[in-house]
Amino acid sequence: MLADIDTLPPLVFGDPSEFRELQVALVMSGDKTGSSHLRVAYELAGEPLPVVGTEYAVVDSANTRVAVVEVLEVSEHTVAETTLELAEHESPTLETWHAMHRAYWETLVPAIRKHLGEPDWQLTDAEPVISKVFRVVHAPVI
Repeated sequence: MLADIDTLPPLVFGDPSEFRELQVALVMSGDKTGSSHLRVAYELAGEPLPVVGTEYAVVDSANTRVAVVEVLEVSEHTVAETTLELAEHESPTLETWHAMHRAYWETLVPAIRKHLGEPDWQLTDAEPVISKVFRVVHAPVI
């Protein structure tokens, strides 16, 4: 039985913006079927790591829960170990995946440094990443 969308953990893509709206539209169309985040960012946000079978509520820029996705696969790898197969769930090419994620993750560096107590921490290709593959299981009419 499908969980109540209002009780599910949120799945957000960056800050409210055109970028988030694009990501939500790609999820809704089925063109985006995955998401990747630094492992340390989960710790920073106090969020549990994703687990296969978990459902999330996709949240748009107006903080409206627009769909429910179910996690089908979870993998941990480094930035450098990201495969084209994983990247294609989010981007047309591996190069685009790296550029898009690195640009966003660089915005998190000051908060990660503070969280870790390591003022010299840098994002490297050896940093652990958690990738999840998902599918839309419910998109309520709003």
